[in-house]
Amino acid sequence: MSKNEQKTWPDICPWPEPYWGGEGPIWSAEFWDLEELDEEGEELREIREYMDELVEEGRLNPDYSLNEEYDAEDSELDEEEFIPEKGADYWGDGFDLEAWEYDMADHINLLKLDVCDPEDDPVIFVRGVIEYDFINENLLRQAFTRRSFAAQYHLAGACEELEFYGDSILNIIVTREMWQKFSCITTETTDAPFCSAINEGKLTKLRSRFISREHLAERAAYLGLDRFILLGDDEKLTDAAREDMMEALLGAVAVDSGWNRHVLEDVADRLINIQLDDSTVLLRESAYERMNTWHQKRFGSVPSYELHHLLSGGERYLCTLRYLIPENDKGLWTSQRVDVEERTRSGARELAAETAISFVKNNGLWMNLKDAGIEPQMEDAINQLQELWQKKYIEKPQYSIEAQASGWRCECRVGDFEGFGCAVGKVKAKKKAAFMVLVRLLCSAGIENGEWDKQIGN
Repeated sequence: MSKNEQKTWPDICPWPEPYWGGEGPIWSAEFWDLEELDEEGEELREIREYMDELVEEGRLNPDYSLNEEYDAEDSELDEEEFIPEKGADYWGDGFDLEAWEYDMADHINLLKLDVCDPEDDPVIFVRGVIEYDFINENLLRQAFTRRSFAAQYHLAGACEELEFYGDSILNIIVTREMWQKFSCITTETTDAPFCSAINEGKLTKLRSRFISREHLAERAAYLGLDRFILLGDDEKLTDAAREDMMEALLGAVAVDSGWNRHVLEDVADRLINIQLDDSTVLLRESAYERMNTWHQKRFGSVPSYELHHLLSGGERYLCTLRYLIPENDKGLWTSQRVDVEERTRSGARELAAETAISFVKNNGLWMNLKDAGIEPQMEDAINQLQELWQKKYIEKPQYSIEAQASGWRCECRVGDFEGFGCAVGKVKAKKKAAFMVLVRLLCSAGIENGEWDKQIGN
């Protein structure tokens, strides 16, 4: 179908109109320094580079015609017999640069999209999110194209097939990450050498956290990718559309990269943030989540995690965490950095976050309680914790009490802080647990009193 038969491309559209059939010299020489092209594009570029080398050698003139004064004594062929090793189809009396330029522009039009405003260019934006540079940018647009939009504007295809492959890839990558973290091979037994730290039910539950519609849609909105989805006139943006786009985007990366495993793992991790909790605390907030929540509340942004796959030393990942800490009187820079290595991406991120949390807490900068005016009292500890929560200094205290042979044991938890108390009566045990948490909270804020520890021991 020709361009004239297409419905007029919408005036307000995040994606530029396709170059129907790739016709027309849209791309100029300023774009020919592209780092990556497909196989045909590489062949065309090699032809130009070869001709430029002949110009440098003097065999060709600067206008790519044969140099009749070229000294051919060291050459097996003289000028009249010269046939280029590359680009014979563009050779006549010399290199037909105009024909080559037209073919190169025509081919690039089949791979690259027109350049938009850099601030709103979808290709630039997506590249910044997933850190992958598409060779064929039309694949990228197809991943964002809904069937309704494709039908409305007579496009040859939409995102469905890419979505199918992306869905399968997500399952494999998340499953592999779980395998790396939770399983091992043992030589201590022959009947079942494969061991898993958690059972099938918990593995399924954990994997669903990253491949579910809710998670994919939430990540699409968080990353700002959903604003580029091409919807039909009567279609609304839904979580299903967000989910499809995320899967199709990964499928497009697979096709464009030739199913490069490391590329797919990196892109999938940036899209869905594969952060696996410790197997014993699957329902508890991870250090990674706690660090991000704390940083967001304090500074209005999440810290920066940079992950790099290390090629040496087996399957390992380097995580560089850059984060902020409050201004202080301890001589510490407000900008901090952590570098750690681990076997998995999620493990490296988790270890980096744990290291940062420990550093902040050990320097009394985790909590902002100095102006709360609280002096811990064992008898009033439960009410004091409640008061801090009502004033939004801390998360809501959580208590659990169980009977023991000698009385009662109470556990208290406030966010990342835990405490316990044992006593003959329930109330006394609860007060002790609350007091221990209260003391730990104040210590994390740089407020310490040696007498508090004595009360905890009583």
